[in-house]
Amino acid sequence: MVDLCNRREAKRYQTALRLQQCAVRLTLDNGFDGWTIDDLAAAADVSRRTVFNYFDGKAEVVLGPEPDVDEELVATFVGGGPTGRLLDDLIVLAHEATRERADSDQHLAAVRDAVMNDPRLIQLVHQRFESAAALLGDCIRQREGADFPSEKVRVILRLLITFFDDALERTAADGSLTFAQHFDNSVADARAALG
Repeated sequence: MVDLCNRREAKRYQTALRLQQCAVRLTLDNGFDGWTIDDLAAAADVSRRTVFNYFDGKAEVVLGPEPDVDEELVATFVGGGPTGRLLDDLIVLAHEATRERADSDQHLAAVRDAVMNDPRLIQLVHQRFESAAALLGDCIRQREGADFPSEKVRVILRLLITFFDDALERTAADGSLTFAQHFDNSVADARAALG
């Protein structure tokens, strides 16, 4: 029975991945508004209904689902852990948020290219970042205290976004390292530059 479940999970994963890859390819070729769910279903050789069994809509299939960070890890972060250093602990959360986001780093790079070349996707990503930033900002304030300056929260969040973007650029240029390794290198370079 376990093998059957594993095969089903593997098939489900492969179908979701194929849908995401096809959606990104359609977006790169036609723009986000230049294709329909029917076009995606045809490209992935599935039914329209199958697409909606996996994803809520076009944005989710291109960008992937919203990150799902372990609540226990968030509680640890709010409680001052896991290392006791704010930036290091945010990096742990960032790793968790991206751990299972895409099948490959090259897929992440393709998603980034699709986003950067389509104003509608840029807007959708911005909305996602705003939502995630608000939640993360709340976590930082819970951890650091309500009087922790909003300006510092904003700078910290922008720094994290910069690390993500830099890691995506590095991944696109150098596939010999993983996204996580490029992310860590970006953080290390920033630390070295800032002394």
